[in-house]
Amino acid sequence: MSILRADSIRDRAGTGAPNFPNGATVTGVITATSFSGAVTGNVTGNLTGNVTGNLTGNVTGNLTGNADTATNAQGLTGTPNIIVGITTVSTLIPTVSRFKSVAEEVKVGTATSVTIDFDGGDGNIGFVASPSGPVTLYVNDIPTTGFSNKSIALTVAINQGTTGYACSSVYFNGTEKTLRWASGTVSAGNTSCIDYYSFVGIDTVGDGAIASYTVTASANGDFRYY
Repeated sequence: MSILRADSIRDRAGTGAPNFPNGATVTGVITATSFSGAVTGNVTGNLTGNVTGNLTGNVTGNLTGNADTATNAQGLTGTPNIIVGITTVSTLIPTVSRFKSVAEEVKVGTATSVTIDFDGGDGNIGFVASPSGPVTLYVNDIPTTGFSNKSIALTVAINQGTTGYACSSVYFNGTEKTLRWASGTVSAGNTSCIDYYSFVGIDTVGDGAIASYTVTASANGDFRYY
């Protein structure tokens, strides 16, 4: 085997890079200030720096940095961990993984009220176990910036006792909303059953302001053992 030792290798003209038409086999570490072109095959080890273009294949390990645009992320396998950075994904199509079930978190309230932190992961369902009077729903942390033309669906389940109470008041970010009930009347609660009160807030102006929400209300109840 021959050994070639040189501090610098250039093309014949001395102004560019030499060509390796049959490829090159390198044992060790390749250090470069930049890399341009397609890579076909497997990369084992740590990749540090910026990747501009398409990354096709399997990622196993940690992906650190910014993924600014991911138009289609298909066939993402392994266990990649996004550690640091901002990821914007317009289309994510997993080829294997899928949701087997979806569960909504329920926020348990007091005897006369239930509070849902909309932007805090509380879910959109409230539950009152043993009401002692009319129930009030408080919905806090509804975004008002970059949240225009939205609708918010909320439900309050009430486990009624010997006296039936309605969920008759709703507050959005501390502001009481006028409720539009079906037929114009508040749906009264039933006794010794479970009643569901559903509310839909619609931004009818399109500016994201709390005052722009119109809230409709309806009841579906009298669920009991027979």
